[in-house]
Amino acid sequence: MKLYFANAVREADRIAIEGMGIPSLALMERAANAVVRALVDEVPDLLVQRPLVLCGKGNNGGDGLAVARLLRGAGYAPQVFLLGEPDRLSPDARVQYDRLAACGGPCQSLGPSDLPMLSSRLAQAGLVVDALLGTGLSGPVRGFYAEAIEALNACGALVAAVDIPSGLSGDALAPTGPAVAADLTLTLALPKPILFTPEAAHCCGEVRLLDIGIPEEATRRLAAAGEVLDEAWASRRFPPRGALDHKGDLGRLLIVAGSRGKSGAAVLAARGALRAGAGLVTVACPCSVQPAVAASLPEAMTLPLPETSEGTLSMDALVPIQSAFDGASAAGLGPGLGQAAETAALCRELFRRGALPMVVDADGLNAFAGREGDLSDHAGPRIFTPHPGEMGRLVGREAAEVIGDRYALVPAKAAEWNATVLLKGFRTLVAAPGRPWRMNLSGGPHMAGPGFGDVLTGVASALLARGVDPFDAAALAAWWHGAAADLAAARLGGYGLLASEAADALPVIEGERRRP
Repeated sequence: MKLYFANAVREADRIAIEGMGIPSLALMERAANAVVRALVDEVPDLLVQRPLVLCGKGNNGGDGLAVARLLRGAGYAPQVFLLGEPDRLSPDARVQYDRLAACGGPCQSLGPSDLPMLSSRLAQAGLVVDALLGTGLSGPVRGFYAEAIEALNACGALVAAVDIPSGLSGDALAPTGPAVAADLTLTLALPKPILFTPEAAHCCGEVRLLDIGIPEEATRRLAAAGEVLDEAWASRRFPPRGALDHKGDLGRLLIVAGSRGKSGAAVLAARGALRAGAGLVTVACPCSVQPAVAASLPEAMTLPLPETSEGTLSMDALVPIQSAFDGASAAGLGPGLGQAAETAALCRELFRRGALPMVVDADGLNAFAGREGDLSDHAGPRIFTPHPGEMGRLVGREAAEVIGDRYALVPAKAAEWNATVLLKGFRTLVAAPGRPWRMNLSGGPHMAGPGFGDVLTGVASALLARGVDPFDAAALAAWWHGAAADLAAARLGGYGLLASEAADALPVIEGERRRP
């Protein structure tokens, strides 16, 4: 699902109105009808309890006034409050105000002195429809509107926001001030980025996209800000298996991973790859680690390699790994390799010379701390999968700074490094050169444990080995990995979920998409 900032939404409206002859009031009527249908579907019991519709002075308020009129026409008895005077309404909102009055619908105008009364009414309501402020907000809400938002958030009613929770901006990615904490957001025509960002998701509750009849031709001309990865997106991108396929047709993957004390990282990466459908998986690891890897995952092959006195891969492993690259269709580099200087130097050489597609994670990335300029020097397609701490070490910034600037930083670094960058965390962000970023909606706090990143490396590497485009491979891996963890948590409980349990749920997720 593609996401659009408010300026693009306004452009779609303009095209529909000016280029296709759809009056703005007709769009408002369609929006109100869609909202009423959604409310009837979602909260029918609360509609019979005199819902409260809270309207502002702009077109979002006009949507709310039209909703109130349609609710009255359907036999409900909404309470309608307008924050401000009718003569300050936008032109279309004023038309809706007059239409509501013509059908006998009461609408009470409120000023700052009415806040105690409003707070009392809100406290008695079971359902509040938020139509105070729309997507065009340019700064933090202040004054009476801010006080009304505070009262709304304290009232305990179920809150359904029309288009966007009031206080959020359709041109921003995080709240700039007070915002309504909605339980349900009924967004109109096009989805907005802020409805899905981790900074604002707590304000949006469940998000439903409502069709208001803007022709596809109007949206086809728009530039998307980003895209969200959900089940509908992912289900179209799993690489198919043919009836005659054998393991040699399903990707030959080499995973360079593991060190003394960290054999589990290699095992988990290989487990993720095998559960994601890779045909042949070989784990290249220090010779002292090979027995543990082979015993833990008999389905994977192993390549024991020369090691340092610390039990990490030595530079003598370079030639045999390069030889193994020749027989592989993709590689994964980094999980559990350790940060010994010689091993880091080996990683940099493999990264630079390997012409095959490669996922680089964990210590494969740590090898470039303080060497950011070397990240653009690679012979083949690359996917980087850092968490904010690893990303910070690459770019010389604190993890908190990386998180705060990720919507600009991740696409910029993807372009600079000529690679796909997957920044792990809640609502994982994926970027590639010249493409709108993608945000993953699966997964959650049950993944805050050891080994999940190793499994993700395996999944992304397996998809690369199947020939999936790196940007799609990274994005699909993020969604699939998170969805598998969600399923495992639902079955087992999220507290103490193991990365291996999420890996074992991967085939179930892929199988469910094909179930009729």
